[in-house]
Amino acid sequence: MNRKRLISAVLYLAFAAPARAGSDAFNQLKAAAGTDVLPSVRVPAWPATRQSSGPAPTLPDEMTVHERVISLVDTFDLKAGDSTLGTITRKFFSLTKAFTYIDAKDNCIAKARARLLSWGAHIDVTDCSDLPIGAIKENVLKSFFKVYTQYSMLDSQGAEIATSEKVDWISTDLTIRRPDGRTVATLHRPWLNIFSDNWTVKIADHAAVDSRLIVMIAAYKTSVDNDRRKEREEKRKQ
Repeated sequence: MNRKRLISAVLYLAFAAPARAGSDAFNQLKAAAGTDVLPSVRVPAWPATRQSSGPAPTLPDEMTVHERVISLVDTFDLKAGDSTLGTITRKFFSLTKAFTYIDAKDNCIAKARARLLSWGAHIDVTDCSDLPIGAIKENVLKSFFKVYTQYSMLDSQGAEIATSEKVDWISTDLTIRRPDGRTVATLHRPWLNIFSDNWTVKIADHAAVDSRLIVMIAAYKTSVDNDRRKEREEKRKQ
């Protein structure tokens, strides 16, 4: 073995051509060593951007989100017919509004938390390992007669992937659309709800927006409306 040639080849790999430390440079090293018995080494890829560890659960094209009548905190049952798909529960102890979404087998599916300091409401949605799924931004528009809300849905990288159109005329209707105008999903809440809110959710494009973002909108909207209702009642008592 020619040690000088071997050392030169190693120095070449370390300093002169790190970007070419692949098969060509490795062959030069073998030739310099005068042997073909050096083992090949697989170089690990650079870690990708942090993303959600699991895909969204498969939900039906139509389902309902029922607010429980009797509950210590805001709690919502996701149902399709008589089948329970999961539950979204507001956390009792939290500086900001936060929710946990579990499936029918008590497996954690997602978490959502409103940012403490943000320009307008910003709800980060993550999986249960705290890896980002996306976010929901609430835009509140106030008039003399009504409070209107619109939502923007962001992917895990912060890019806007859909927006909502909200119509409040007797009932509450949210239509989520892609930037090209195609409908992703609709959420309907009737004006008359006995004791609690009930949403009908219809998903037209399952691939456009993670379903965990869509169902969190229904839970968050009802929870916010409950808080606003309590504030109005407290002001009347003063």
